[in-house]
Amino acid sequence: MPADPIEIQGPVLVTGANGFIGRHLCSRLASAGVQVHAIVRSTSLRHPIAASEVVVHGVENSLIEVPALIGDLRPTVVFHLATLFAAQHVPADIQRMVDANITFGTLVADAAARTGARLVHTSSAWQHYGGAEYSPVSLYAATKQAMCDIITYFAETAHLEASEVCLFDTYGPDDDRKKLVWLLLEHAATGAPLPMSSGRQLVDLTHVNDVVSALVEVATAPSPGSRVVVRNGSPLTVRALVDLVEQVTGRPLDTQWGTRPSRPREMIDDWVVAGATSSWRPQVSLKDGIAELWTERTASRD
Repeated sequence: MPADPIEIQGPVLVTGANGFIGRHLCSRLASAGVQVHAIVRSTSLRHPIAASEVVVHGVENSLIEVPALIGDLRPTVVFHLATLFAAQHVPADIQRMVDANITFGTLVADAAARTGARLVHTSSAWQHYGGAEYSPVSLYAATKQAMCDIITYFAETAHLEASEVCLFDTYGPDDDRKKLVWLLLEHAATGAPLPMSSGRQLVDLTHVNDVVSALVEVATAPSPGSRVVVRNGSPLTVRALVDLVEQVTGRPLDTQWGTRPSRPREMIDDWVVAGATSSWRPQVSLKDGIAELWTERTASRD
């Protein structure tokens, strides 16, 4: 069955296109007949983009190649998803994180402004500890916030049309990040002991299909907005998530609570991050999303 149409005229460019969200976004856009161009690092070892219709541009020298590519392509929309994540950095991470999250993003924003493209970029709830407008949880979050400020500069001085999509926790199929949901399903399958922290912290998980729908909606809105917050809206503790995984899989997890230290500045009380009004609503329930992943996992083992 063909995908619902997407009202984007002209080519679209996606950075971070072989990342978790990027792969799903490229597939969704291509299936709707949008002309999709993808930027990936030529040295990247991440999963390739499955949609054969996507034109992939491997970049070695972003300083030269990215402005030239955007200038030649003149995309209608640039989805800027490229990022380098580190929950807790070490000194060796700093230069790479600044290059990926600030320098590269600045090149993209500058080129988008020069060509008149609309820029849709993702930010993180971890920039807003306790719901504050500015309170980064980590250096990663601080670099993401710095990029938001740079985009504001281009919007105010170069008339860049930019919209921010703020993400909480994400999950779904074809996820190579091996984050929390993957970890819980892995241990449900193997029965191996699972060292965990207190489990009192909250997570707010949104299925990747819903994230992609939000990105498309923002990109096709009549006018660019400030920030759209994308979250399931029903945060639960990690302990409650473990209970849900046990219920869905029918398998007990050997969870060893309190055997790992908690990270600093985690979400213990729900954070309310300010955002613009949007018609977007999540469609995939957490229980259904986990059940889908478990079914795919067990089927692949048969």
